[in-house]
Amino acid sequence: MTGDTTIGIVGLGTIGRIHAERLADLGADLAGADLDPEAREAFAAEFEAPTYEDHEALLEAGVDAVVVGVPNRVHEEVAVDALEAGGDVLLEKPLAHSVESAERIARVARRSEGFCTVGFTMRYSGLTERVVDLRESGRFGSISHVSVDYLRRGGIPGGGRGWFTNPDLAGGGVLMDLGVHVIDLALFVMGYPAVEEVSGRVRSEFGDYDVEDSATALLRCEGGRTVSVDTSWHGTSEPSQDCVIRGTEAGTAFAVTEDDLTLVDADPDAGSETIAVETGDMHLAEDQTFLESVAGEREPAETVEEALTVQRVIEAIYESSERGNAVVVEGGNR
Repeated sequence: MTGDTTIGIVGLGTIGRIHAERLADLGADLAGADLDPEAREAFAAEFEAPTYEDHEALLEAGVDAVVVGVPNRVHEEVAVDALEAGGDVLLEKPLAHSVESAERIARVARRSEGFCTVGFTMRYSGLTERVVDLRESGRFGSISHVSVDYLRRGGIPGGGRGWFTNPDLAGGGVLMDLGVHVIDLALFVMGYPAVEEVSGRVRSEFGDYDVEDSATALLRCEGGRTVSVDTSWHGTSEPSQDCVIRGTEAGTAFAVTEDDLTLVDADPDAGSETIAVETGDMHLAEDQTFLESVAGEREPAETVEEALTVQRVIEAIYESSERGNAVVVEGGNR
C-alpha cells in the first residue's frame, strides 16, 4: 500500500489514535480533526500530519476518506457531511446514539457516491473468519442457537465520568459500548437472519450514572433460531469475549481474542476437534480492508444496514426492559 491515500481521522482520542497508528503502518497519509488543541498538537507531532479544529475544515482541505471516532451523538453530523461530500467513511460503532439518527445515516449512505462501513471489529478476528467458512461449507448444518458474551471487570469507561456514561452523548451504556459488538458477531456468524422478537433486561449496579452497566437479552430470529447476549462493564465473573454456536451437524465454542476453537460433532462418537487459528490484530485487519477499499483494490464492506439492525435490537432491549415483556421486531425493522 502506497502513501497516495489520505485518511482523515475525526476524533483524536483513544480509538482515533488506534486507527491512525495502523493506517500509518499500512502506508496511508493522515490528517486529523479534534476540538481539543492538545490532542491536535500531539497527533501532528506523532504522525507529522496536518490537523484541523473540526471535520468541516478537514473535508474542505481534501481527504480520500474519513474515520469517525467521536461520541455517538456526533456520528450523524460527521458521517453525513463526509458522505454527502462523496467520501468513504469508517464509522466507529454503534451507528449512532438513536435509531432515528441511525436511519438518517443509512438513508444518506444509500445514495452516496462513497461507501460507509461500521467498526464491528470482531468480524476481523481470524476465528470469526474461520467460523464463517465452516458455516458456508455446511459443517454446522443448520445453526439453531448462538450465545455471546462480552464481560469486563473494572471496565467502566473513564471510571464513569466520561461521555460513555452520558446518555445524551452515548445513547445508552454497556449495550452501546460492548453489546453492539457481540450482537453483531452473533448475527454475523448466523448469516444475519431477521430478528423477530427481543426480550431483555438492563441494570445499573456499580456506579453513579444514568446508563446501564450490564444487560442480558434473548433474541428470537426467523426460522426458530435464537441468540442469547450477556454483557457487563463490571461484574462478579471473569472477563470474557466468548461465542458458542450450536448447529444440527456440529457446534463450536471460541473466545474472540484467542487462537483456537473447539469443533464438536453432533455424533457423540466423533468427539471434538481443536482447530488452531491465528486471531491476528483485528483493528489492523479492519483498517487494511478499509484502506484497500478506498483505493479500489477490493469491494468495500458496506455494513450500514446490518448496523441499523443492531441499533434496532438494542432499542428493543431497552424497551423490553422498561416494559417487562418481549418486544416484537418485524423482520428486524421496528
